[in-house]
Amino acid sequence: MRLLTPRSLMAGRPPRRLRTRTALTGVLLATSLVAAACGGSSGGGGGGSGGGASTKADSALLGPAKAATGTPVKIGWVGTGRTQAVDASAEEKSAQAVVDYANAHLGGLRGHKIELVSCEDKSVPADAQACGNTFVREKVSAVAGGSPGQADPWIKIVSPAGIPSVLNVVATPVALATKNVFLLGNPLGPFGTAAAYAREAKLASAVVLVIDVPAASGAAKALSPAFFANAGSKAEVIAIPPGTADMTPQIQTAQKNKPQLYHVTGDPTFCASAIKAIKALGIKATITALDRCVGTDKGASIPGGFEGVKIVAQANRDPSTPEFKLYSAVVDAYGGSLKTADPYTISGYQGMLGLVRGVNAVSGTGVTPTDIATALKTAPPAKYPLGGGATFQCNGKASTVSPNICASTGFVADASKTGELSNFRTIDATGIYKLGTS
Repeated sequence: MRLLTPRSLMAGRPPRRLRTRTALTGVLLATSLVAAACGGSSGGGGGGSGGGASTKADSALLGPAKAATGTPVKIGWVGTGRTQAVDASAEEKSAQAVVDYANAHLGGLRGHKIELVSCEDKSVPADAQACGNTFVREKVSAVAGGSPGQADPWIKIVSPAGIPSVLNVVATPVALATKNVFLLGNPLGPFGTAAAYAREAKLASAVVLVIDVPAASGAAKALSPAFFANAGSKAEVIAIPPGTADMTPQIQTAQKNKPQLYHVTGDPTFCASAIKAIKALGIKATITALDRCVGTDKGASIPGGFEGVKIVAQANRDPSTPEFKLYSAVVDAYGGSLKTADPYTISGYQGMLGLVRGVNAVSGTGVTPTDIATALKTAPPAKYPLGGGATFQCNGKASTVSPNICASTGFVADASKTGELSNFRTIDATGIYKLGTS
């Protein structure tokens, strides 16, 4: 079995199986779009951690004072900002809150005070290119981000300048194939976590219901069968056009094979239609769905709501975990009006604190771009922010899909009728993330 890597995808001559190459190239782009959509749902996915402004947290959780005393180090931050389509401004504010926390309690970055150089891509390639030029001009030591709408244009500028990039969840072909790009989260989780859950629950067959737009359906068709096969299950992928109000015919067709699991991937409206049809037909199979399926209506259009649905999540928002308690304390102390349930607050926090933790895990005081890249590559496993104890490690061994992926972390939570999440747990994805051809 020959593993397909970003290098083979980006090479000038096509691999032997052009169809596989084309599909996987689309997969790498699609996973980034799926991940961005997961982070961008204005509904926030409920969460037992609470939905509104953060409540008063215990400041003692921030730890003892340990101020950064070394010369300032510039770190670029790229976010989408506010556009007509979305308001992602909380992501940058969250990153700044982490910087303030790190400078006061973690000794900054290897003892140096962090200065954030922020730039907004506005989901426009030209603006993203301008951000890359700004970072080079400002001589930043690294660029960090959560799930920016446009990553490739500025990566293509900062990478040749020797500046490493540290992102939470992005998986474009450029991000996966470019040297010194570090992806802290798991961009393949929307598909792989469901497969890992099927293995854990001993479910031998599954149907993946995916919204039929290239960004999502292409990824589902190329990834899901392989990931479920690695889990010892068989998966059928059914792509359904957006706007389909009644999915009963598609579900009836799928039910002929009596699948034990239905995994739903789409926006809140799509997910509601899918889950509604499954329930209306009286199907007793397990249902899993992405956290972005929980929209602002909180499942009001679904009979019984999200009760009984297992939710695949990017962050563990169990309020009883030390990681979430720290997150709440940081937001409360340094975040101003930020809300802990805002997905952009979460993404900004994970991206910035992941950079700090990864670099600070290696002894030394150097903060040049080379120093930071070397530290991340050689660091021992570090706690993934809001990971419930899960770790990340950027030594190139976390995923066979790309050496830039630093974790295979995935979480599953139980949902209430209104989509409030509880009982978060990390799913063992060992052996799931393998792709290849015979």
